Amino acid sequence: MKMRLIISLLLLPVLLLSACARNPESFYFGNYSEAEKLYNKGNYDKAIEKYQAYIDENPEGNLAIISKYYIAKSYVATGKNENAKKIFQEIVDKYPDLVWANFSQTQLNELKTQK
Repeated sequence: MKMRLIISLLLLPVLLLSACARNPESFYFGNYSEAEKLYNKGNYDKAIEKYQAYIDENPEGNLAIISKYYIAKSYVATGKNENAKKIFQEIVDKYPDLVWANFSQTQLNELKTQK
């Protein structure tokens, strides 16, 4: 009986943590999370506003570059390719060592072939 209690007490935190890992709603990043929801629904203009709000609040935040990338993607989705090109190029120029620069360069190349 005592052994069962010890095992139960040891397993409880593991079960609680695994439940959190399966629930994506447990990770909420304010305006960034709101922007993702809007982007995924195709509401690009509102997504741009929320991504920009995240950047304004967290200019050096971990998600700031990703926010810029998705602002540019949102511009592409709304046909504002010149705005998108400026942002993609900014990411390439300022963050050449990050994967987002590679993604941005790919987007720039695709936009050039669409002319």
